[in-house]
Amino acid sequence: MASLSDNLKPPYYAAIIDSKLHNNIDEPANEGDQLVALAVRRPGFLGLETARAEDGRPVTVSYWRDLSDVENWQTASGAIGQKAMPLEVCRVANSNDKEFRIS
Repeated sequence: MASLSDNLKPPYYAAIIDSKLHNNIDEPANEGDQLVALAVRRPGFLGLETARAEDGRPVTVSYWRDLSDVENWQTASGAIGQKAMPLEVCRVANSNDKEFRIS
């Protein structure tokens, strides 16, 4: 099955959220879930994909039209975006360029 990134036309940005493992179904949404909920309503948002790391941690990749869209999303997230959660941003300049790291 093709991934969303296979269908996006570069250049675009990928923001990778490596969330803490969310074990308890009764606890409120974790920071990654909250960031995703905010992302889908932001200008420049192109879509997202989710997966699990080898240890079971959820990993979410959100795709953005340009870097200012990612920055505006982070600003709009306020305290959520300030928490200790790794967010890695990659610029994809062409279909073979999926490793360039911004931060």
